[in-house]
Amino acid sequence: MSNSKLHVLIIGAGVSGLLIAQGLQKCGISYEIFETEPSATAHKGQRNWGMTIHWSKPLLEQLLPTDLWSRLSEAQADPSFDATVAADYSIPFYNLKTGEYLKSQPVPHAIRVSRRKLRELCAQGINVQYGKTIINCKCDTVKNSVTASFSDGSSATGKILIGADGHRSVARNLLLGDNIGSPKPIPGGIQLYGLSITYNDAQKARHIRQLHPINWCGFHPDKPMSFWMAMADVPDPEKPEKWEFQLMPTFAGPYQAMSAAEQLSMLKDVAQDLAEPWKSAIEWIPEGSNVHYSNLMYWQPVPWDNNQGRTTLAGDSAHAMPPHRGQGLNHSIQDALNFVNAMKSVKDGQVTLEAGITTYDAEVVKRGADEVQTSVRSAILVHDYRKLMDAPVMKQGYIRTKLK
Repeated sequence: MSNSKLHVLIIGAGVSGLLIAQGLQKCGISYEIFETEPSATAHKGQRNWGMTIHWSKPLLEQLLPTDLWSRLSEAQADPSFDATVAADYSIPFYNLKTGEYLKSQPVPHAIRVSRRKLRELCAQGINVQYGKTIINCKCDTVKNSVTASFSDGSSATGKILIGADGHRSVARNLLLGDNIGSPKPIPGGIQLYGLSITYNDAQKARHIRQLHPINWCGFHPDKPMSFWMAMADVPDPEKPEKWEFQLMPTFAGPYQAMSAAEQLSMLKDVAQDLAEPWKSAIEWIPEGSNVHYSNLMYWQPVPWDNNQGRTTLAGDSAHAMPPHRGQGLNHSIQDALNFVNAMKSVKDGQVTLEAGITTYDAEVVKRGADEVQTSVRSAILVHDYRKLMDAPVMKQGYIRTKLK
């Protein structure tokens, strides 16, 4: 297929969509990328959180142009912490009630990135069309094309459409229908309280960061509770009062509708039974802070109709998973590289579009389903202290799940 005939429509300009765009651009393949947010700066006021790139780091290098790869440290939560050469980098786990150290899981050469900063880095040189919410997708078997329609009345046509619009993917629902395509709550329910907090006090910030320079996690022996903490952004290592922390306590149980004030009050009640630094990390949260409270959802991929290679999915759209094994971003990077390589093979005439995408789909569905199952199991078990050591994050750590 000639380059002039191959045009890719990317739905979603999160990290997954942007990496696909970067990879296609690197290969000289035509694309357009669409994002529902109204502008490039709309996300700046949103909650910031961190993500760990571990086994997928060599894949990321293949996607990014050399100049952006050389600037990857700019996206790190703490650019002064050179985890890229930290072969002994690990994530420690503790008893939330007593503070007792339990074990560490190695993540050699991993880097902890700010989602906001990684997204900004990956958007460099990419012409994102903002304010574009997809509402329909129609394939034309005569013209061998696919057309995406948007809520603002505009449309775009290409040879293939890839949905990379997140865990509540509209593109996925368009392909599979709401009944099959909608994410589901984790069995029994797991509630996440997500916060990005700057304490504006150097002494407090140093106290909270005492266990590890980047991330640490605890599990409660008497409550169905897990508490992940990490650095979200360290703009200046010499100014702790400006450090931004990611707090992510999660609890097993059903969703309960609460106001922001009630959510924060509940957390501060729970803090009375926590060891340091988790206790103070919650007690010192400023009143009025935004709490992102959600019932954790997942979507385990099933085969979809790719319309003769014209439609597919990637990232959270293809496999939405809970964060308790830190795999989501890594699999999204794998998706992006696999898709770009498939498009390169189509461009070079090695395979047809249908064959290339059918092969891509089969792999992403299998790999994604295996990891979603593993991550859901890990999320459930880390909230039951009696079974904690059987959780995949404790037994196999952060390595990639082997395909069954």
